[in-house]
Amino acid sequence: MFLSSLSLCGRILLGLSAATAATFALTPVALAAPKASKSIAVRIEGPNADDIREDILSIVPETLGVVEPDAFSKALKSAGQTKPVGDTLVSKAQRKKAIDRIRKAGKAAKAEGVIYGVSRTNKKKKKEVHLVYVDENAGDLAVDSAVPLSGSRDDRKKALEELLGPTLAQIAPPPAADDDDKAKGDGDGDGEGDGEGEDGAGDEEKDGGGEEKDEGDSGTGDKGGKRKKNEIGSALFSVELGVEFVGRWFDYSDPRTQNLRPYGVFGQPAISVSGELYPLASTGIAVLKGLGITAGYARALGLNSAVGGGDPISTTYQRINLGLRERLSLGEKSVLGISAGLRFLTFEIDAPADLARTVPNVSYTLFRAGLDGRFPVGPVALGLGAEYILPLSSGPVYDRFTGASVQGIGALAGVMIPVATGIEARLLVEYARFFSSFQPEQGDAYIAGGAIDQYLGLRLAGAYVY
Repeated sequence: MFLSSLSLCGRILLGLSAATAATFALTPVALAAPKASKSIAVRIEGPNADDIREDILSIVPETLGVVEPDAFSKALKSAGQTKPVGDTLVSKAQRKKAIDRIRKAGKAAKAEGVIYGVSRTNKKKKKEVHLVYVDENAGDLAVDSAVPLSGSRDDRKKALEELLGPTLAQIAPPPAADDDDKAKGDGDGDGEGDGEGEDGAGDEEKDGGGEEKDEGDSGTGDKGGKRKKNEIGSALFSVELGVEFVGRWFDYSDPRTQNLRPYGVFGQPAISVSGELYPLASTGIAVLKGLGITAGYARALGLNSAVGGGDPISTTYQRINLGLRERLSLGEKSVLGISAGLRFLTFEIDAPADLARTVPNVSYTLFRAGLDGRFPVGPVALGLGAEYILPLSSGPVYDRFTGASVQGIGALAGVMIPVATGIEARLLVEYARFFSSFQPEQGDAYIAGGAIDQYLGLRLAGAYVY
């Protein structure tokens, strides 16, 4: 019994010794102090300050933190800078006090440095943002230059990256992945058994960190692959309002009876409003983040028709679109859209009974499916699209003919011109063509081989993209 107890105690002591040894072997990796984190402060004054600051944040390396704006504002006031710096920042002869206060505020906010900018109109009447980078060194500033605000937002981001990128890269800590690789190498040198244990723990921790990063990327903002505000490829929604000049031409092919009346009109003004909503744009779900709901409405204003020299007849033209669209990014700026949905197209001439049997009134219910693309060309973007249109119902003019069969196609082309952040002007041309064939029989009141029904819209619009 005594020998058994000694044996049991010996096993327990050996087990504790082994556990202690394993603990000592793992402790240097588990308790290794992480690299000291670094952060900067970013402050912009003047028009569109928030958008410019957001563009700057989009080029800040992920390993570099950013001081909260409120915290830096308090530090700046405590340093004595209670008013905007303004154009003083540009004048080397007048800005010394302001620079000293910015430097003092940066130290108080525990920032490695401060990016300070003033958005303004210079003496040449051109808009720009003048930027300086102020750190603890009292010598020459690492950054002291202006970035033009004309052109597209992408051009501005590129200019900001060229100006600030080298300085940010110099002060940013290296990526955390470097530390993981180093810890993995150290583990391999400790011995086969211990190395495998450390590598396993390291891989598990790295995988967990990667998952957390993916979840973080699903938020809004510019950093880390998140949704970019005011950009068409990742917008949460867009709204377009415009004036459209519409035209319609209806004509028969191979007409055989005298009661077939063609129709034509062009240049009739109409109002147009449309929008797109991508409710999951801020998530990281691959397919769903690009899935959107589309809607549009257009209606002619004061449209009248006339037969010969007769009195004007009130005419209704309206178009309603409802659908779904999958938005896909092609490269950095180009966007491809895949869409499907319904269109309700009405063109009705309120003719008296004797004419109603001859005018080409239609009331289309259409299924449509198509592709569209947006491609940047310099400061503007070109839009192109095509769709197949299948009439589910067609309306009175086709009901007169035996064996009517109708199909359609559509096309879109346009130019989008940036005006301000999230706002653009659009010039669009939209075309739809319906072609039909009939199977007339002897004795029919209406006889023709078919018909062509065409619609053209020239649209001038403004759009907001969020």
